[in-house]
Amino acid sequence: MRSKKIKVKAYCPYEIGDKVQFEKGGNVKTMEITDVITETSAKNGTSKFRLELDGWYMLDTNLHEIKIQKP
Repeated sequence: MRSKKIKVKAYCPYEIGDKVQFEKGGNVKTMEITDVITETSAKNGTSKFRLELDGWYMLDTNLHEIKIQKP
């Protein structure tokens, strides 16, 4: 199977340093974004984002409703 070159253009509403709130196990958590990981499907052209929070926790943005905490 040959490698295929693709172009990716995705808008991420999150930035490193943003504080976000999300619910997990009935509790609302507030954590800081320390990295943003983009996953892109070459087959259907969709992109999704995973957020690294506080340097260790990975959050799938498709599984949780996320609110950006305003300063």
